[in-house]
Amino acid sequence: MPASLLTEILFRGVFEIVLYGLGYVIGWAVVPILSLGFYSVEPWDFSSRKRFKSRSRQQRLPKQLSADVACGVGLATLAIAAAIMYFLWRAAGA
Repeated sequence: MPASLLTEILFRGVFEIVLYGLGYVIGWAVVPILSLGFYSVEPWDFSSRKRFKSRSRQQRLPKQLSADVACGVGLATLAIAAAIMYFLWRAAGA
């Protein structure tokens, strides 16, 4: 039991970091393209993710999305691209 708990904690942490990082990078590239440059993505900051900051105290640009939204957009883009590739692969008869 303790070994399985330890591996779950380690692999879950690594999986979340890799998945969040991949989603952020894809979202960072896709958001400006889809919005035609109207929106950008805020820099990824680990320290601000753990603490709650009120929106009124933050000095943010008016047209800037959070890193969490960019991650969501990136993961949705990745899922759509995977579905398109799957259907193209099935249509090719492979």
